[in-house]
Amino acid sequence: MDTIRLGIVGYGLRGQSLLALTAAAFPDVVVVAICERDPQRAALARAEHPRAQVLGDFDEMIEHCGLDALLVETPATQHAEFCARALERGIHVMGDVPAVESAEQAQRLWEAQARSRAFYTLGANANMWAFVETAVDLKRKGLLGEPYLLEAEYVHDIRFLFDVTPWRRTFESIKYCTHSLGPLLRLIDEDLATVSCFDTGSHIRRQPDEHDAMVALFRTPSNVVVRLLTTFINNYPTWGHRYRVWGTCGYFERTPDYAGPGSAKTVFYSTELYTDRHLTELPVGELRPEHADVPHAVGHGGADYALLARFFEAVRQGGPAPIPLREALRMTLPGLYAAESARQGGALTTIRYPWSA
Repeated sequence: MDTIRLGIVGYGLRGQSLLALTAAAFPDVVVVAICERDPQRAALARAEHPRAQVLGDFDEMIEHCGLDALLVETPATQHAEFCARALERGIHVMGDVPAVESAEQAQRLWEAQARSRAFYTLGANANMWAFVETAVDLKRKGLLGEPYLLEAEYVHDIRFLFDVTPWRRTFESIKYCTHSLGPLLRLIDEDLATVSCFDTGSHIRRQPDEHDAMVALFRTPSNVVVRLLTTFINNYPTWGHRYRVWGTCGYFERTPDYAGPGSAKTVFYSTELYTDRHLTELPVGELRPEHADVPHAVGHGGADYALLARFFEAVRQGGPAPIPLREALRMTLPGLYAAESARQGGALTTIRYPWSA
């Protein structure tokens, strides 16, 4: 197709930024419809995208606007239903993270994808970072061996967003796990099978329905262990992601920005190389090298651009999805079962998937 007719549901902060990037970077993608019920955000959408039709009814948009593709940028608890309904209309869809809010939503989305000629992809931009590709490449070349312990931390004090995105305030942070689990699961072939998780509750603001930090231990059937820390409220002076991979013949780490923006490091060691036993810093960060000269390669270190570029190309080709539904659920459902474990005081909980026997 020469032109992609794009729609979006949800014109909050994330929706606004993605449409602005689309308009600037992808001239063959035309925003034709925006679904937003909030009067102020709908007015903003009309002002910023005067050629798009702004509607309050989602079904009207997907039935009458001739969409080729859809972005779902609603609050986290609503992603799955909108994505499923778009798939049922034959519209390619990219849903934001997390993919689902319940096992029932996962089954609903799984069945909708199975029946649809269109494809679903997850808007998990962290999977597009260059250092993630580096870790995958090192494993593929045998320089890490087989990972047996993997760790991730999502440390982000986002109290300043609680007013504009109220769902974040009481959201169990361990369910916001795709940024962390997505990159790690690219390094292991098995699904995560069991989890034990603990919740600190609210110490900082003393609000009974908030969660300062949550920590989960996941395990695969072959005893590969994944540790995940997530926090939306903390007094850490900076913010960022941390990833550590312990392999049978190597080690890989991406550090946070300890010393401020731009100070994160990617380090690596392998027993398969003839070197001193020291970590080597690798010259790779978030921005993918192939996009280094692209002026619009922005958004979360260029990851937003990279994911949109792959999504739109998949729409043109009719697939495959950059991050298909199975991968989306592999990195989403463990967080839901982790939250369930935390509610039960850390009880060991089995993780179930739509494809589980």
